[in-house]
Amino acid sequence: RFLGDVILTTPLIRHFRQHFPRAHIAYLTEARFAPVLQNNPHLDEIIPVHSQRLDGESGWQTNWRQVKFLLELRQRRFDLAVDLFGNPRTALQTWMSGAKWRVGGDFRGRGLLYNLRIPAAETALDAIEFHLQSLRRLGLTPGDKKTEIFLTADEELAAVDYLQRRGLDPERPIVGLHPGATWPNKRWPVEYFRELAQRLLQDGIQVFVTCGPGEEELAQQVLAPGTPGAVIGDVLELRQLAAVLQHFALLVANDCGVMHMAVAAGTPTVGIFGPGEPEIWFPYPERDGHFAFWADLDCRPCHQDECPLGTLECMHRSQPEAVFAKVQEILSQ
Repeated sequence: RFLGDVILTTPLIRHFRQHFPRAHIAYLTEARFAPVLQNNPHLDEIIPVHSQRLDGESGWQTNWRQVKFLLELRQRRFDLAVDLFGNPRTALQTWMSGAKWRVGGDFRGRGLLYNLRIPAAETALDAIEFHLQSLRRLGLTPGDKKTEIFLTADEELAAVDYLQRRGLDPERPIVGLHPGATWPNKRWPVEYFRELAQRLLQDGIQVFVTCGPGEEELAQQVLAPGTPGAVIGDVLELRQLAAVLQHFALLVANDCGVMHMAVAAGTPTVGIFGPGEPEIWFPYPERDGHFAFWADLDCRPCHQDECPLGTLECMHRSQPEAVFAKVQEILSQ
């Protein structure tokens, strides 16, 4: 349903193709995140769905559109359906698909809508491993856990042109900073991002601040406009952003979808975690230049949108000088 969720399923897509080379493999996802799956050679079809009310729709029009979509999905007569999200809506979609075999997690009553149920794991699994349980439930063995996004040569060249037009040299190291996140308590303090940016610039490293819709003002708090060797990026389409991320030497980001997209683009990534669980949501090896910062506090993980204690101690514990030192270490490798 979300950007990071989609990217974290790409290893499973690849392994399904390896096990079923002649199958027609379709992927149903929220329409706004469907672009990250474009050009994926392991998929035959991407089915975009708008689960929320569209502009100008009444409530009954939204409901009818969704019912019509489910009926059309059922007419496709899929043999196998795998629910990778597991909320009531996707469980119902899986059941309504009419697929002979329906794979999903056996929890909270929703397991009744599947006939190949995945029992709850005895220990917490990282997000990629969680999805790979679908293969294991089918008696298949998964392989590596590398996430991926498939960019075209034109998209990569357009990203180089964009960076050059913004005054950066793609031949020299560029470090990206992403201060945004969907949930406020997953945002590293903006003053910490600002200090990190200053340290990087003083070290002769180019800086690019990325932002999503509605995060423009936040990005401007990290850098003063016109700072030499630094750029506040535009709000880019997903694939444009992925192509730009691919040209970074490294990205420092909060726990959010852009963090996952950078890893999939092949960019070394430092994730800053607060109330979330890096052992689940940062399944990326240090040997590939990835590293997660997080604080060992009794109150985390809390999974709250706002800090219940009002201190956001979990985000303040990761200091800019420590993050800068790790960035230097990764760049030196």
